[in-house]
Amino acid sequence: MTGKERVYALLNGDSFDRLPVGFWMHFPKECFYGEKSVKAHLEYFEKTKTDIAKVMTEHLMPCDHSIQCAKDWKNVPVYDENAPFIQAQAELLREIFTQRTDLAPMATLHGVVASASHTLLGAPEYDSIGRYAQMYHLRTNPDAFEAGLRNIAQSLCSMEDAFIKAGAEGIYYAALGGESDVFTAEEHAKYIAPLDRLVMQHAYDAGAKFVALHICKPRADIKRFSDYPCDIVNWGVRESGTSLREGAKIFRDKIILGGFDHREGPMIEGDMEGIAAQTRKLAVSMPDIRLILGSDCTLPGGLDYANIAAVAECLDAM
Repeated sequence: MTGKERVYALLNGDSFDRLPVGFWMHFPKECFYGEKSVKAHLEYFEKTKTDIAKVMTEHLMPCDHSIQCAKDWKNVPVYDENAPFIQAQAELLREIFTQRTDLAPMATLHGVVASASHTLLGAPEYDSIGRYAQMYHLRTNPDAFEAGLRNIAQSLCSMEDAFIKAGAEGIYYAALGGESDVFTAEEHAKYIAPLDRLVMQHAYDAGAKFVALHICKPRADIKRFSDYPCDIVNWGVRESGTSLREGAKIFRDKIILGGFDHREGPMIEGDMEGIAAQTRKLAVSMPDIRLILGSDCTLPGGLDYANIAAVAECLDAM
């Protein structure tokens, strides 16, 4: 089977030859855009033997306005799909997907809270500044902050429209804001979750065949995401304290993507015997769970591609 056939067999409940594999990483800055990005992705797909062509999105939500205080969130504009940063990413997707039609094509979408951090700071500094600024602004002027998030959500819908027209069949939605030490459960349920769900549902309405939810950051309360519309769920097992089996009970009808820690363990250490042992264990220990083998989050840049390829090679040999 091709990687695409394998992924869709799992999605559709059909038989398949082995578990699908999906790992990803950010490439060096010089490979963020243009032809260098195309080459980096294609080399990665070839050498890691992934079944999913997940394209990283480094064209971030623009920061061409000033947010000095909470009321300024009302100034965040809505971008349509013809915005230059959206079209640049769509062209990248188109070039990559047309060259690897054997893999399941999936576009990365930074969610509402992540994109709010980008549009606030012009850089992905969520951990050090972005989340705390959002938390403070929500609590000092919730109406203005919500208005800004709603505009961001509309722009994300425009991105989905462009990405799907460019050949993406899946959307990988990276959700932030569910950490227990940022927004309260009540704040998340009122201000964040409705907009996350709106964008994810729009992906289906725009023609996506599947949506993968990535729950990012330490201390994420994954129960907050249990009703999000998606087919695949991925989260940090060690960072959240929620095992794959525990998560499968929360997301009962979903495919679970994971199995490998992205910061430590055999994958990171290059322990080939350990990678093979962990792969075999995952493949046979949870027959009741629909599973794609992957990592809790993006793997560190510079990791030897052979470490990743070892997972597919082990599955092929079983």
